[in-house]
Amino acid sequence: MKWKVPYINFGRQFKKQEKLHLNKFKDIMNRGDFVLRGEVEKFEKTVSKYLGVKYVVSVNSCTDAILLTLGSLGFKRGSEIISVAHTYVATLSAIRHVAAKPVLADISNDFNISPSSIEKLITKKTKAILPVHLYGHSCDMSPIMKIAKKYNLQVIEDGAQSFGAKYKGKFVGTFGKAGCFSLHPLKSLGAAGDGGFIVTNDKKLYEKIFRLRNHGQGKRKNGKFLKSRYDIDFFGFCSRLDNLQAAIVNNKISILEPNIKKRNLIAKKYNKEFNELPIILPKIFTKEYRDVFNSYVIRTKYQNQLFKFLRKNKIEALINWPKPLYKHKGLRLGKHYLRNTEKICKEIISLPIFPEIKESEIKFITNTVKKFFKKRRY
Repeated sequence: MKWKVPYINFGRQFKKQEKLHLNKFKDIMNRGDFVLRGEVEKFEKTVSKYLGVKYVVSVNSCTDAILLTLGSLGFKRGSEIISVAHTYVATLSAIRHVAAKPVLADISNDFNISPSSIEKLITKKTKAILPVHLYGHSCDMSPIMKIAKKYNLQVIEDGAQSFGAKYKGKFVGTFGKAGCFSLHPLKSLGAAGDGGFIVTNDKKLYEKIFRLRNHGQGKRKNGKFLKSRYDIDFFGFCSRLDNLQAAIVNNKISILEPNIKKRNLIAKKYNKEFNELPIILPKIFTKEYRDVFNSYVIRTKYQNQLFKFLRKNKIEALINWPKPLYKHKGLRLGKHYLRNTEKICKEIISLPIFPEIKESEIKFITNTVKKFFKKRRY
């Protein structure tokens, strides 16, 4: 289907920096700088400075970022890691792939892990908490970190959708042992394909992941790292961020802050237009939280009807995700009933939100939503 308003318009996004991207593409292709070259190191240094962390390791996805982090921390088979069922499957698949057990907490109305539901899940086998900063909004990190300290648990943050978001003035991904991020094209800082990275202040963890991503090999290009690339201490993985993808995000990170402001402005416009409708709207925070609005997510009891109506009118709305992960039988996560998780999954709809969206498109979306509710009594 040709959408009147796509979820994201990648063509417009490209046009904003077309000359930069094409020049960088030609330069990289001419020099043959494809794997673990200068753009990768530049990206890692830029993120390190932006977030105020000591170490950054780029990899080929946020999935691998979580997987390599959990594996490097040495969790044994049967170790329990507390997370959520309202997240992309990658969060829990990474836990499972290191032979650990996902223990599922309920979520709050902000779509993130409910701190009050964590403590009762802790057992002698619990080793970590893996909060997911969903839709561009930070988890309530103060109580989470307090619980982690009380029980001597590691905190590994899944910030796939929330790069640039803050909690009490501090960037998400910088609270725990490590933060894991995605560079998928749908993210507020996205490449032209898959990509991800890990941030940490722990030197040993950094050194382990740095080698794991490249088959256990060491060495930095500038000679500042560990050993020669020919010294291999363990089997690793092929999980490298392509130099070309790094170049693209290096261009894009220069306009990240203006784009975050635009996303927040669009969210405010939506909220103003929808204020009188029977919709639960995302909050616009001004003090404790700085959201990046990777997604603009509304809640309504008319989820399926409104979703179909929007798409019938050629608006590419999404439902991320329509059921908790434990309801996918093939994942074998056991029987659960998480009240708020199940309720929210039946109500959420994500509307298009991207910095290049036109005022006319915002108006068309808001008018379409209003038209839907005008036909119903509420």
